[in-house]
Amino acid sequence: MRQKTFGKGRRPEPVNSKRIRKLAAGAIGFLVLLYVGYQFYALQNKGVATETVMYATVSDVLQTEGLAIRQETVIKGDYHGVFSYCVDDGKRVAEGGTIADVYQNESDAAARNRIKLLDQKIQNLELLTSSADHYVSNPSLLNTQIYTSLSDIQEEAQRGNYAELPVLRENLLTALNRRMLVTEEESAESYRQRLTAVREEREALAASSGERIDMITAPVSGYFVSAVDGFEGVVDMEKALELTPSEIRSLQKRESSGPGKEYVGKICGEFKWYLACIFSENDMVKFEGASEVALDIPFAGSSQIPAKIVAKNPDPATGETAVIFECSYMDAGIAMLRNERVQITVRTYSGVLVKKEALHFADVEYTVYDEDGNATGTQVAKDVMGVYVEYGDRLKFVQIFSEKTVNGYAICKIQLDAEEQEALVTGSTIQLYDEVVTEGTDLYDGKLVR
Repeated sequence: MRQKTFGKGRRPEPVNSKRIRKLAAGAIGFLVLLYVGYQFYALQNKGVATETVMYATVSDVLQTEGLAIRQETVIKGDYHGVFSYCVDDGKRVAEGGTIADVYQNESDAAARNRIKLLDQKIQNLELLTSSADHYVSNPSLLNTQIYTSLSDIQEEAQRGNYAELPVLRENLLTALNRRMLVTEEESAESYRQRLTAVREEREALAASSGERIDMITAPVSGYFVSAVDGFEGVVDMEKALELTPSEIRSLQKRESSGPGKEYVGKICGEFKWYLACIFSENDMVKFEGASEVALDIPFAGSSQIPAKIVAKNPDPATGETAVIFECSYMDAGIAMLRNERVQITVRTYSGVLVKKEALHFADVEYTVYDEDGNATGTQVAKDVMGVYVEYGDRLKFVQIFSEKTVNGYAICKIQLDAEEQEALVTGSTIQLYDEVVTEGTDLYDGKLVR
């Protein structure tokens, strides 16, 4: 009887073996994830916080009230009739130059002012109807003229020179009309018809209105201002540098008398004028070592007015000081100033900004060299002001040079002069975009942070 023989087969794998391998794989994966997570945590949590330093310009400013003092000659209205100004505020006039024309009545004055505007319009229309108008054939110059005219109108409006606006308006309209000629939206013939109508209007006004019967002239040369406020001549220019805080305050409280019918205006006789201000003891600290400043006066129209400090008159009883600034810049806005709010920029600082919390004082060992550049030994500089900068995975202590701290930030130089280079003991100073440590404990040069 034959026996059937079975070949060798695999033994069934125990259930526990599979479970062990799964657990081992899971444990290995968990350890890998744990290691990666730890490295990421260590990278993000180095025990220090850093900040990228940026370059900035900051200013030391003070705000106060200022009293403008000028050499002013009042022009009395010794005339009979109605006058019309020929000069805008802030414009320079020569001695004997015409300031205003005098007419028999208001209608004559209004008609003559209208004639002046018509003359300007006629001049512009004549250009448009002339074949020699080179702007017509040059569109790029046309666009430039339009934008320039708009800018001029905006600038004069901001300065308060409203008397200039009618002429500037005509210049803008002329530029726009030239553009219409180029794009053939208007023809030269239509402008000829307008020119004829304007000329006829001018001739009719000239025939129906009276000529001037007198004129008012400038008694001295200088800058004309139509407004008179009653402060003219109250302070002698020769004694302006002697003003005390109490005298300035008394003048500031004085009310303006306002324009009077007996006055036509005044002449500011010199470029030079003064601004008198009062400052406290704390404010005066900012002026130490300063001789020149910049003035920002909102209603003056100018962005900044350069000025010199020409007098400091302290009052021991109150602790206040009268500071007199001398200015030599004049325009229409400045010519109208009297009692104004003013912002004074004493100094401007530029450099990288570093939080005060990032500043540290450390003892630094440095190498000493002789005149030939050979190392002769080492010395230790005590209490060197500096910051810790992150370079790679380590910290480095670098010396800083700062002249000013503003709003919690030290303004640090990145370009050192010869004296500062001589005093540098850390090899280099702070640079733009450095990662400066702002928070951390146990900081020292060479500390590993990763």
